[in-house]
Amino acid sequence: MKREVFINLEKEIFKGNLLDIGFSNHGIIYNICKQYIDDRSCVEYVEGKQDKNKIKEGSYDTCVLFFTLSGIKLTESKNKLIKDIYKFLKEDGLLYIWDIDKGFLKTFNSKINILLPDKSTKTINFRDLNIFKNSDKENTMKILKPYFKITTLKSSDNIYYMVCKRRGKSEDESNISRD
Repeated sequence: MKREVFINLEKEIFKGNLLDIGFSNHGIIYNICKQYIDDRSCVEYVEGKQDKNKIKEGSYDTCVLFFTLSGIKLTESKNKLIKDIYKFLKEDGLLYIWDIDKGFLKTFNSKINILLPDKSTKTINFRDLNIFKNSDKENTMKILKPYFKITTLKSSDNIYYMVCKRRGKSEDESNISRD
């Protein structure tokens, strides 16, 4: 049975240069940003590994993963993405994540209604029936820990939202810069 979930992005504002990483361009983040873009800001949309070479390290203030991590099957691949995002963000950069909170042996099938700043609503249908894929917030928090400090965490209706601040360079760079 398909449930309905509501996400309110009406007051969401992203500042500076923004990197939007996704596998399906729903236009959500762009629609939020177009109202606030000034001459000094840019929005870069990256869809998959093939666009990675377009990204300059240390040049983004903000990165957004809007239902992106749940599209990646392996934890190792998620870890590589988070490590890359760490490199792409500036020292004080922020990472915003919205995703499904679905563990092993679970499924997710919902209609997601999103309220945008211009009062319009965008609807996406989201299905993840792969019971062998782990997209829960605890797994995401483990992956983020070496690279980001979670400053905000909210969860409702099997969807979580995180705001994460990029960690500075540590004295022991081994777990951040090791390839």
